[in-house]
Amino acid sequence: MTTIYALLTFLLVYGLIAARRIGRFSIPVWIPMLIGALAMLVMQTISIEDAYKAVKMDVIIFLLGMFMIVAVLERAGIIQHITVSILKRTSSMDRLLFFILTVMGTLSAFLMNDTIAVVATPILLGISRFGIDPKPLLITLAFAVTIGSAMTPIGNPQNFLISVESSMKAPMLDFLKYLALPTIANYIVTYYLLRWYFRNHLSKGMSINIDSYDHAILKSIIYEPRMAKISIFVVSAVVLGFFTVSVVRAVGYEPIIDMSHVALVGGLIMLAYSRDKIAVLKHMNWGIIVLFIAMFVFMDALAKSGIIAMLAGMLSPLQLDDADDPTSPSTILAIVSISTFLSQFMSNVPFVAFYLNVMHEHGFSSDDIKAWVTLAGASTLAGNLTILGAASNLIILEAARKDGFTFLEFFKIGSLVTLLNMLILVAFMLAIP
Repeated sequence: MTTIYALLTFLLVYGLIAARRIGRFSIPVWIPMLIGALAMLVMQTISIEDAYKAVKMDVIIFLLGMFMIVAVLERAGIIQHITVSILKRTSSMDRLLFFILTVMGTLSAFLMNDTIAVVATPILLGISRFGIDPKPLLITLAFAVTIGSAMTPIGNPQNFLISVESSMKAPMLDFLKYLALPTIANYIVTYYLLRWYFRNHLSKGMSINIDSYDHAILKSIIYEPRMAKISIFVVSAVVLGFFTVSVVRAVGYEPIIDMSHVALVGGLIMLAYSRDKIAVLKHMNWGIIVLFIAMFVFMDALAKSGIIAMLAGMLSPLQLDDADDPTSPSTILAIVSISTFLSQFMSNVPFVAFYLNVMHEHGFSSDDIKAWVTLAGASTLAGNLTILGAASNLIILEAARKDGFTFLEFFKIGSLVTLLNMLILVAFMLAIP
């Protein structure tokens, strides 16, 4: 009976996540997950003690640290300042698309994709007063933050979850080894595809005088030079710390601190130097923190109920003829296909949390690095297929409101981008030993 109740709870939780709204009310993804975790506790599928043990504190600490860092960066106006600087140096729509794709994408790899989506959207919307349709820019931004965030374990929450749950020794190095080149290739291919798709918009040209730019937008950017200098130094030190931890582990030693502690120390330093600490704390993405805590409890309860083992056979990444080779071509293709499809319904973070358990059930270990980074790349790039595939898409759409894009507008170009992105990912996964 416990298994039946657990299965019904699983279907309810992921049904609500897939629906994303009830009537006129949108449902943040953390609410269904929290309901699921509480239901598992009430049904005693998992004890309070086991629920406490299930929470991966290194992931929570990492997210807290990174959210402090990005909240201070936003308050200091650094990312907004970078975006406006791009506009100053842009003389054509063609060039603007390129800068959005590469610069915003690369920032996402180190500052998390949702952050860049939140900050850059209103600034890009500001140029619509020059008679420029903002849709190509917003769609390009959506692709940029998704593609760029795929190549590091700190680019988005699901990537860091994979790096922790897979027990990778050197996640920064492993991710970049397998995903840096595909990301660069995806930048290039996506740029030329966008140039072709938006050729009518590009032919109109553009003329932006930043001095006559929307003053409401410019006034909203509170740029603090002192805090900017401190932030750049701390962020650089944090990124260097991530690489150092990976290098130390790669050569066979255990570092004194791990990536989560590096992020937390960086976040606390920036918070200490911030003028308005309460505002920074309020600005942090607490919904994601709640999502991860609830998700850890919910997934552990599903594993204890036997649901994970039952579903593992239906969604196996291993083919019968490749049972002894977890990084075979057919396994890579299976992971990419399942990730692309299920991420559209389950959203990529809940999907990854679920599928990590499936892969563990099939015996994947920390040595199967290629399989883990394939899951990271595929579940992230799946966000380019539909609006529902990534939270960053919804963030951009919500911020844009009437100037945003429709589901069909995004899907028409997104299907082409995703197809090419996935083909490139698979090609590199098969080519890199």
